[in-house]
Amino acid sequence: MPGKEPLAVRLAAPLGAAVGAVWRAFPVLLGWALVSVGAWLAWPPAGFLTAGGLVLADQAVDRLTTRRRPG
Repeated sequence: MPGKEPLAVRLAAPLGAAVGAVWRAFPVLLGWALVSVGAWLAWPPAGFLTAGGLVLADQAVDRLTTRRRPG
């Protein structure tokens, strides 16, 4: 009967999807963090500027790839 499954069974798919998304994004997030921390060590405001610039670049790439996808 639907709805009578144990909680672990109902949460397995959403949790697996979330863990998979984080796992795929991990190298990008690690690189972003390392670049920002390196810039921050050189000059503290540069770390925040670099982080903001990388976030803006990520958003721009995401919007460009979304526009090019058919459908």
